[in-house]
Amino acid sequence: MQAAVDQAYLYKVLRGFGETGLPQQTINMLLVMGFCMALLAGAVLWYNNQELKKKLNPIPPNWLTGDSKILKVFETALVYRSKVEISFHSKSEKRKTIPCSISDLSNEVILELPSRDGIGKSWIGREIDGYFHVPTKQSGVVIFYHFVGTINDISSKGSSYTYLHLDFPNYLEQTQKREFLRVAPPSRFYDYVNIIPDSTQGMKAALKFMTTNGEYSPGFMGGSDSRVHLQDVSGGGVSLEMTHMSSKRAANLKLTKGQAFILLMSLVDTGNKGIVRYIFTTRIRRIFIDPGQGKAQIGLSFENQFLGFDENSNKPKWTTLKNKGSAEMDDWAYNLHLELYREGTE
Repeated sequence: MQAAVDQAYLYKVLRGFGETGLPQQTINMLLVMGFCMALLAGAVLWYNNQELKKKLNPIPPNWLTGDSKILKVFETALVYRSKVEISFHSKSEKRKTIPCSISDLSNEVILELPSRDGIGKSWIGREIDGYFHVPTKQSGVVIFYHFVGTINDISSKGSSYTYLHLDFPNYLEQTQKREFLRVAPPSRFYDYVNIIPDSTQGMKAALKFMTTNGEYSPGFMGGSDSRVHLQDVSGGGVSLEMTHMSSKRAANLKLTKGQAFILLMSLVDTGNKGIVRYIFTTRIRRIFIDPGQGKAQIGLSFENQFLGFDENSNKPKWTTLKNKGSAEMDDWAYNLHLELYREGTE
């Protein structure tokens, strides 16, 4: 009897479902649930895709991104009249830097150059690397930035200034000082600088320079009337200019890229250490000789640095600097930069 009743009831329900379907309220609820589940699935897929992108293309921790953050850094540089050094984004022209300053930040980054020499429409469309620094809230501390941009346009104002127009970069990279912080020391900050051949005789002369506290200093390879000026210095090397050479002497300079030289320097400490003397073994990374003017420009990279004499053996001690730079020169250039910044000359 009970089985017959259950079968009859089930038949009635099935027939009612077939004739009338689900109630509208149930249908609406199922539609809402389905829509929510689709949204949830889409959100999960989007999140997983973003996480996958981050894993495949992670943003380096020293990159500053976001339009508002990047604009704030550039505005700070504009207020403090920070110098911007630019170079073309190519291996062959990486070392040739051009100093300029930020002129305007209304809708783009506009850089001002104090000269029009060599600047033309051929620059439009070329990528550049830019380097600058801004001060922090901590007194005496600055942050250094690097960016990559493309020159969109060039304009001029009279005959004295040229302006480069760039879009705001997608990111700013905080980078180590020694990679780009090159300081041009005024002559009052160095007493003597010279290069001599990296040979047994040259090393003896270099060590004598140190043991006599600079009383003995080797002569210049450009001749008795020549001079050697320290054009710039960084943690990675120096740029020198040899002047007052005869045309014949300059033309006969046998200098090649990669050639080894010993660098001697007597630098004025920006603190209270007086004159500090250094010996480096170096290699030439660039050369430009102008026999007509009796000048030569030489770029040198640090290879090894003299640390003093061993207490037991009295032999000279050296540290290898290749590809990592000199921490002492890095600090000296940095401190000199701050000194000149305080004086308003940097």
